[in-house]
Amino acid sequence: MAIKLHMYLTLFLLGSIPNLPGAPTSQSSGIVENRSTHNPERNPEFKGDDIVPPPFTNSLAERSTGSRPAHQRWSGGVVPYEIAGNISANNSIFIVNMMRAIENLTQVNNTQCISFRPKTVSDPYFITVFNGRGCYAPIGFWGAYVGVRPVSFLHGTYATCMVSGIIQHELMHVLGEIHAHKLKMNHFYLYRKTKGFYHEQSRPDRDLYVSIQWRNIDPTMAYNFDKYNDTYIDTLFTSYDYGSVMHYERNAFALNASGVTIIPIQNASAYIGQRIQLSPIDILTIQRYYGCVPTPSTLNTATNRMPVESESDLVQ
Repeated sequence: MAIKLHMYLTLFLLGSIPNLPGAPTSQSSGIVENRSTHNPERNPEFKGDDIVPPPFTNSLAERSTGSRPAHQRWSGGVVPYEIAGNISANNSIFIVNMMRAIENLTQVNNTQCISFRPKTVSDPYFITVFNGRGCYAPIGFWGAYVGVRPVSFLHGTYATCMVSGIIQHELMHVLGEIHAHKLKMNHFYLYRKTKGFYHEQSRPDRDLYVSIQWRNIDPTMAYNFDKYNDTYIDTLFTSYDYGSVMHYERNAFALNASGVTIIPIQNASAYIGQRIQLSPIDILTIQRYYGCVPTPSTLNTATNRMPVESESDLVQ
């Protein structure tokens, strides 16, 4: 039975979006997706780093297909943007430089796979970058929705999102689709379907690579560690990536910040939660998602495992 959920603009960070452009800045939230003392994955006020464009409509039938609907991608891989007046000139330059970094990292044979450009009056769909109350972004294109697609990069006295890997992380959300998280908001359940760029530890195969320490996880944040099967998550035939810019760090959402919530299994010393830049597998995921390189369509019949990409798969 198809169940449709209609939800209007829902933020998973401390409330609603300020009016844009020129939105007021929160200077004291301490919310930033970073490996710092202001890490939102250690902050009890942090609710997530993405938003669902209104109205959110989905059905069980749509979720069961396992397909990657093209209408969720930005047409031609082009993302128009505007930068609000409350972003400083220096931060505007930094954000645009991170857009250029993604363009350069994902290019194939010297041809851009993804591009960001300033919006024009003829663009009905675009993102608005502003200095908001945290680091968050809408997920994917959502062509059925005409309205503000806010991308918040907080820069305040006590916290900042102006870190290369944080900005690239949020821009991956913009390029991709919805996380496979189930959120209870105002007595409704939002089933957030992932067919693109999700948090790495939600993958179907994650239990082979990480151990989730449920006893040290804030119960209100436990949904962030849910695992989903391949009906909900399309890995695009990439292997698990400890180095992904989309991976949580070891003590994400920990009750006791000195303890851990995620333990790498296959490499106990693996550094997870990096916020420097896209990993090689992040790059390959974008290239495959936007059709810039082929995506394997079958499992390796000899091993019954997904093909594992190598550096040679990264066509640049």
